[in-house]
Amino acid sequence: MVEPKRFKNILVAVDDSDLGQLALVNAIHQAQEDGSKLTIVSFLEPNQLNTFDVLSKDKLQAAQQKVQDDLKRFQKQALDAGVADVQPVYAEGEPGEEIVKNIIDDTNADLVVMGAHSKKSGRHYFGSQSNYVANHAEITVMIVR
Repeated sequence: MVEPKRFKNILVAVDDSDLGQLALVNAIHQAQEDGSKLTIVSFLEPNQLNTFDVLSKDKLQAAQQKVQDDLKRFQKQALDAGVADVQPVYAEGEPGEEIVKNIIDDTNADLVVMGAHSKKSGRHYFGSQSNYVANHAEITVMIVR
């Protein structure tokens, strides 16, 4: 009989979309099941801001602060659910590439959980990002629908 894989370091990419929240809930469940560390990453993506917002120091800082505040909320949700080791990670850039090229190694993740797409539409958001991660990560990837 084949035994299920037990994960030690789960990385979940979260935004405030329904699928982002479902990814978080599934990652929390898996972390509880395996007694794993849970790393929650949220991104400020370059395409989320228009040119004028990027040039405005106040608007850029407000966007960065929103992502940081969301991360604190997501971390609290995981801690309140009973996950003992929860690490928030703020990131900027294209999520798929950043996850595969940097964050997996930086966190020693052995599972990535992410939604099939985020609240945004278009090729630059989690729809294509989850596809990129699934096709390029060298670890297990769970895509939540």
